[in-house]
Amino acid sequence: MTDPAPQSPETIRLPDGRQFILRALRTDDLDALRRAFLRLTPEEVELRFFYRSRELPASVQAQVRGLDPARDAAFVIDDQGEIRAVADLHAARAGAREAEFGLIVGKAVSGHGLGWLLMQRLLGEAKRRGIETLHGSVRADNARMLELCRDLGATVMTDPNDPTIRSVSFTP
Repeated sequence: MTDPAPQSPETIRLPDGRQFILRALRTDDLDALRRAFLRLTPEEVELRFFYRSRELPASVQAQVRGLDPARDAAFVIDDQGEIRAVADLHAARAGAREAEFGLIVGKAVSGHGLGWLLMQRLLGEAKRRGIETLHGSVRADNARMLELCRDLGATVMTDPNDPTIRSVSFTP
């Protein structure tokens, strides 16, 4: 396994002229993440976290505060200090061969390929770390996310414990 190292920020220009920076999440991004969460619709929150909330989940806040580069990687779409999208992976321990992923793209910037770019960066990071399986859970009614995962080569199966959830796995 290669030692975790931050990847270089990348400037992203959309056809409509908007410009963003795709970069690694930093521990000092917590306030920007809280603001980003407040901009999400209740439906967007439910599609990502499987429940509705108006506050960034405590588990996510703790994960950001304790960001461990040996187990965690996260990338954001930065809009002049405001976070518009996040993709992350988390391994149970350093050197693990599998990790869990998550992705959320705010409606204000969705539909422009930013989720695709974030997932490409995340899959590249997983491969660089020697992760053999990157897995996550996606609601069955989250058609856009399921399509994105399939387009990126994921295997999608019905969760045997919950028919409303799809188990998604990548082999980076």
